[in-house]
Amino acid sequence: AMDRSDYDTARSYFNNSLSLLPENHWSSNYGFSLRLFFLSAKAAYSCGDIEKAYDLLKEILKEGRCLEDKLDAYCLYVTILSSEGRIEAWTTCCEVLSKLNETIPDSVDVRTMGAMVKQTGEMLGRISVDDLLEMQEMDSVFHHTLKFYTLLIFIAYQKKPLMTPLIACRMIKLSLDHGVCKDSIFGFVQYAAFICHQSKEVQYIHEACRIGKAAMALLNRFGSYVDIEPRVCLIYYSFVAPHTEPLQLCTENLRKGFEVGISAGESTIALYHLLALIKTAIFSGENLQALLVEVDYYLEVTNRFHHKILLPYLSGYRETISILIDKGQSNTANPLGRVSTSGEVEAQRRKEGMFMNRTLQSFWCGYSQRCHHYAKKAAELQSGGLLNKHILSFYSAVNSFRGVKNNNGNGSQFSKVKDAFKAAITALKPAAELSPWNFQNKVYLLEAEMFSFEGRDAEARSSYAAAITSSCSSRFVHEQGLACELAGLHYFKIGEAETALNFLKQAKECYQRWGSQMKVESITQQMGKVVSASITQQSNYFT
Repeated sequence: AMDRSDYDTARSYFNNSLSLLPENHWSSNYGFSLRLFFLSAKAAYSCGDIEKAYDLLKEILKEGRCLEDKLDAYCLYVTILSSEGRIEAWTTCCEVLSKLNETIPDSVDVRTMGAMVKQTGEMLGRISVDDLLEMQEMDSVFHHTLKFYTLLIFIAYQKKPLMTPLIACRMIKLSLDHGVCKDSIFGFVQYAAFICHQSKEVQYIHEACRIGKAAMALLNRFGSYVDIEPRVCLIYYSFVAPHTEPLQLCTENLRKGFEVGISAGESTIALYHLLALIKTAIFSGENLQALLVEVDYYLEVTNRFHHKILLPYLSGYRETISILIDKGQSNTANPLGRVSTSGEVEAQRRKEGMFMNRTLQSFWCGYSQRCHHYAKKAAELQSGGLLNKHILSFYSAVNSFRGVKNNNGNGSQFSKVKDAFKAAITALKPAAELSPWNFQNKVYLLEAEMFSFEGRDAEARSSYAAAITSSCSSRFVHEQGLACELAGLHYFKIGEAETALNFLKQAKECYQRWGSQMKVESITQQMGKVVSASITQQSNYFT
């Protein structure tokens, strides 16, 4: 039943077995008791019965005769503590690593961290993909060490984010010194994710992506391990792959990681996939109405596993999707109630997520000043990943052009438009070198808006056409609609009403495919204004 992921049935069998154990089973049937209690705890955890899982694991930790017998129980115990955001997850994991002869500092200063990351980068720069694939396999002692370092990174992300690169560098050092194992892959990918998250230089991001891809190739060497594959896919497709791989591919692999994690009983790791999955689905322009149904299912699963940390994020994304569909008419009252924050780091991340959601909502609803306000707030946090920053800079720059058009801006506003354009184009052009699929359409559209803004009609026509073609090729239907909409407004501005109407019709079709009734209605209104203005213009001409 466990192999078929039928955890309810397995749990029932295990409970029957537990009830038949003799009183002295820990002495008379030690090995059998150890395995039965662990599998029972895993089945209970996979069914969402956290308290039962805790009780069974504590029994193992109490009765286990040596550290090696307790390691699997410690692993699951720490995983559950981490899913509930409890600080004991960190202390317990550090205690186990200490027993494995590893020393974990309470904190690390930026200078020490920078030196360690630099040293690790120099070591990895001398290693090719073939070298990595041909490295010897690590022995079991160090394998256990890396397994708990993998857990510690996830806890550090919640509680002590500055520690994550230090842990990743230590994992890489152990792997290069003693050989690789399946958990080595996570160290390499986490290091690549840190570089992609922090660096703005194309060459460093390119090198990080090389390391990440090499690690994913190493995953194939060890075969499909359900306990490590979801963790690796989560980090790679959330933080590394978006810089070189199509966003749609990232979204699909995050879906796969979620499904594999749930099937394997790794519910905590599976649920963490949802944060990046929904965000990249929105960024890549998936059908909003289908996505809303999907998010409702994810909320139900998250509730079932009592994962309180993730609920506010999922609710925020649901609100955004609902607003993009019909300004929130498809949104229901939040059934989750109030969710308390879990420390300063978590509060900061929730604030970042809120500002990102508010920026997207305001932009697509056409609230220029509100969009500017939230984009500025998000940028001030300086904590979001590079993908978030690229998307924010793009929408912020497009919005700045809209603000001037709406308000017939003055000289100061014109200056702000050029500043926003310069900041966005400076970030997006290097990003487009690494991934034309994800970012080239955005570069073309910003250039088109600037050409239109400066009255350079020929260049604007060419750039709008390029933006539309590029968005279509990359299957970003929402941004194809945006490019058509802005092209239509440009042609209307220069007096070509018929061409303007043609582009607005294309925009309407794109927004219909996107599933945004709100944008369909907005474009319909704009088309009415163009027709009305055209009739008035013709009437004045004949008069």
